[in-house]
Amino acid sequence: MKTNNLFHFKVKKAVKKIDKSRLIAINKENILVLEKIEGKSKYSLAGGIKKKKETDIQSLIRETYEEIGVQLLKKNVSYFVSKKQVTKQKQEIYKHYFVTGLSIENIQVAEIHKFKSAHWVPWYEALEFLDKQDKQVVALYFGQHTKKLR
Repeated sequence: MKTNNLFHFKVKKAVKKIDKSRLIAINKENILVLEKIEGKSKYSLAGGIKKKKETDIQSLIRETYEEIGVQLLKKNVSYFVSKKQVTKQKQEIYKHYFVTGLSIENIQVAEIHKFKSAHWVPWYEALEFLDKQDKQVVALYFGQHTKKLR
């Protein structure tokens, strides 16, 4: 049996890309965390999945408002870093981290089906309860920040 190699090619599967935005809200040595109802990680940072026509910052502003009722402004938030993760299903997940030192008070969880509460926790105590990427980024931020103070 003969094969025609003229038309031999590989079809590369389309990789699904997901962009997420995360907020590192800082008050001195504390960060704002959302306590999850269930899951391996006890805490989450505010933020979520970007919609098609949104920028990363627009996604962060929308998600923060939806989750805890806080209306952020672009001028109060600074980009920090992005991290990429590839899942077993070959999905590429990009988390874009933003920082604010804005005084956030009277926080009310709006998505009560996902979160029990939102509160300020010392960053070093929160680490063990965050997911792997959030933990790395928070430690990176405070590691850089404390070096600047020395």
